[in-house]
Amino acid sequence: MNGESRKNINRRSMKNAYIQGGTANYGQVAGILMTDSSIPRIPGDPGHAETFNFPVRYRVVKDFPFSDLIDIKKENLVKVIKAAIELQDEGVNFIAADCGLFSPFQRDIANVLEIPFIGSSLSLIPLIQTFLPYKKKIGLITGDSKILKEEHLIAVGANPRNLVIAGLGNCDEFQRVVVNRGNVLEPEALKVCVIDATKALFKSTNDPIGAIILECTNLISFRHNIQTMFKTPVFDMVSLIEFFASGYRLKHFKSNFLYTNRKPL
Repeated sequence: MNGESRKNINRRSMKNAYIQGGTANYGQVAGILMTDSSIPRIPGDPGHAETFNFPVRYRVVKDFPFSDLIDIKKENLVKVIKAAIELQDEGVNFIAADCGLFSPFQRDIANVLEIPFIGSSLSLIPLIQTFLPYKKKIGLITGDSKILKEEHLIAVGANPRNLVIAGLGNCDEFQRVVVNRGNVLEPEALKVCVIDATKALFKSTNDPIGAIILECTNLISFRHNIQTMFKTPVFDMVSLIEFFASGYRLKHFKSNFLYTNRKPL
């Protein structure tokens, strides 16, 4: 081997050892945009980091009125976009919001970013509906059915006629903690409300329900209770975040079995 060949190998080795810098910290797969509140969050909620089996980074959107999500006002959307760009600049692969009512702002936010943005689990509705038998409906459980507007659904291409909707508008625990920003949560009380809302969902229709989607991220902690009690698949914002994360996960496939009916090489 001549001297020039050795130099080329050394250059390639050094190049392969380089690690790209540019941010203060590394390794966060997803960025989570949080509305500005300090309500308790338990595992299952995207606002609790132990919900995920991969690193996440959080950014609180300061001074963004929650009422803007309900009334679909875009005057303060610049604050959300600013927070999303900050997460992007800190190196996350994609960004998700912590409230399903972000659906009307999906394109407004995604179009200014260079990485994917997941605004709402409501985006799952047309996807899941595609896979279901024609006669089956999707059950949608929302935080408060009085807050959820048809515009929130249409924004993501969902057909309201294919939905059966129930909410927690009459749940004292949900109203006290989530709506009125209480600082103490009784998980068992909220679980009972989620189960009651699901019962009401099934009682409100004669059509078969093929899947349930949880709009509100505060309800995801009780996904397994719905699944086991009602024997129905349940999807939510965590489902979407995990789906996106799987696209970035490096998975190497190999055979784990010996095939004895093949001749050795």
